[in-house]
Amino acid sequence: MDLEFYPVTHQKSYLLFEFESISETKCIKKRVEFAVLSRTAQLYNLALTDLDHEGSTSDVVVSDNADMPKVMATVIHCLLQFLENHPLATVLVRGNSPARTRLYRAVISREISKVKNFLEIYGTDGYANEPFRINTHYEAFFIKLRSV
Repeated sequence: MDLEFYPVTHQKSYLLFEFESISETKCIKKRVEFAVLSRTAQLYNLALTDLDHEGSTSDVVVSDNADMPKVMATVIHCLLQFLENHPLATVLVRGNSPARTRLYRAVISREISKVKNFLEIYGTDGYANEPFRINTHYEAFFIKLRSV
């Protein structure tokens, strides 16, 4: 992948990543966190949040820092690092609103040709999962490394 992303720091477990979204007017601390949903299924939730001055996180803030492509590239970078270190994991990606889910679908649609050889991406309507298809409405996405 040839997308420009922000430098990230991560915990040893690769479950928590932090970076700064930087524009001409402000710097916003961001966190990408992978939380266990099912240990037996090795299912993790991906959360992108903003950090405030006290260290509290929020996933409902609209940062509007004019760097969304670079932030999304950084999230992809974190996801790839996570999967590299947790190769049997499946990651659930779901927006906290229909607009955020559409944003994630657009990013996946744009990048799928670059990652389809090493990632499996599924969309779900809440009832059934299917291999991701461009221009299809999904409520969430499941991403994992492609089996060899």
